[in-house]
Amino acid sequence: MFFILSRLLSVFLSPLIWIIILLFLSIVYKKKLRRSLFTLAMALLLIFSNGAIFHFVASLWETPQKSVTSLDASCRTVVVLGGMASENRSNGLPRFMQSSDRLWQALWLLQTGVADTMVISGGKGTLFDKQRSEGLLLVDYLEDIKVMDERILVEAKSRNTYENAVKTSELFTRRGMSKKIILVTSAFHMPRAARCFKSQGFQVETYPADPLSGVRPLQWNDYVIPSAGTLESWEILFREWVGFVMYRINGYFKEQNQHDQNGLAQKEHV
Repeated sequence: MFFILSRLLSVFLSPLIWIIILLFLSIVYKKKLRRSLFTLAMALLLIFSNGAIFHFVASLWETPQKSVTSLDASCRTVVVLGGMASENRSNGLPRFMQSSDRLWQALWLLQTGVADTMVISGGKGTLFDKQRSEGLLLVDYLEDIKVMDERILVEAKSRNTYENAVKTSELFTRRGMSKKIILVTSAFHMPRAARCFKSQGFQVETYPADPLSGVRPLQWNDYVIPSAGTLESWEILFREWVGFVMYRINGYFKEQNQHDQNGLAQKEHV
């Protein structure tokens, strides 16, 4: 039920939808309210299309980028989360999205010897579209380009971040693998993902990919020129914030919170 509800409500987390609704109301409402509604719509448009404002807010939320040398050398398994590709129904190949940076960063860690094993975790995250499981789609792709080998494992049944953690934990238990991992996902998604994996008993080294806040210094146009792409980025960030709150309400971080409380109690005792 939570999975279905989250997919249905996500459409209302778009600033563009809010602006369209306000503009519509400014037309149909009484004359004395029209100017206020129109002004509010324009104000939201200017705020949520400003790249500098978005960069500042996103950088406060996202897990900071880090160098490979800062990773714990004892973590030899990299876990990369799905949400980066969907099936192109015309040819059956994956259609990669911005978050596919997750895959390329994880493959780099594997191919350069930073990690010995890579686990891809991702199933069907769509509600109505009959897509192939993302994990299996990526396996076929990696086989086609001669990259797939025995070092790459796949969990292809999870539908969301919580299930990524649960079903990956089950995979690790079946194989007797150490739960010390390098977790690779988008920087905006890492705060929620890391907590989910820690709640399942993983010791997590984070290695965030494709930050929404960008990897270059801000330019003058980021401050003054409205950007349609920035409107879309806000929608991604809003969905993530709502997801984080709902996961906390549903108790998906419960075990991690208890672990933190136990650690705090031990420190106070010492």
